[in-house]
Amino acid sequence: MTPPPPTPNPGPHAPGSPDPGVPWSAQVALAAGLALLLGLLVFRGYGNGLRTRPTEPLLAAGPVALSTAEAIELEQLPGVGPARAGAVVAARAAAPLDGPDDLRRISGFGPATVDKLRPFVRSDPDPPLEGRRKPAPLAAPGGKLRPGDPPVNVNAAPEDELQRIPGVGPVMAKAIAAGRPFRTVDDLDRVKGVGPKTLEKLRPFVTVE
Repeated sequence: MTPPPPTPNPGPHAPGSPDPGVPWSAQVALAAGLALLLGLLVFRGYGNGLRTRPTEPLLAAGPVALSTAEAIELEQLPGVGPARAGAVVAARAAAPLDGPDDLRRISGFGPATVDKLRPFVRSDPDPPLEGRRKPAPLAAPGGKLRPGDPPVNVNAAPEDELQRIPGVGPVMAKAIAAGRPFRTVDDLDRVKGVGPKTLEKLRPFVTVE
């Protein structure tokens, strides 16, 4: 009886050729995964080198105006990200930034950070209306009285001194001056705008002499 012919030996697997022991779909998925991983490594390794340094366009265009620059421009400043840029925009809405040193009043801008930013920022001589300080009302000399302060003589004090009394503004001060003389503190209730509750608030700060 003749023996069956021997099974041919396929020999070693040639590099780059499909492995007969691995399904074709698995080989494709493996190759795609390796290609993706290689692409990510290349991007992480060289991506930063392809980006433009943020300070380069700033040096070419000149300093950024603190009073008018958009947040996206402020973010390009060295050491300034979205959070600090937002803080600058919020701060100048309350009061204009007259120069780099004004940045120190903003949280996160220490002396070292401000010195780093000096070459890249400037202030506008005429900031936009929304960035200007609102004029503060004229305060009475010495400010408002506090509990324990000497009371104001409502029969003799000038109007600006009357405005030091808590709850008394220019209109009420003028009305008090027009209603003189007062024999007692209770007589203040005849002044327009001074009701029982207001009188009790004024009582610790006023006197008649």
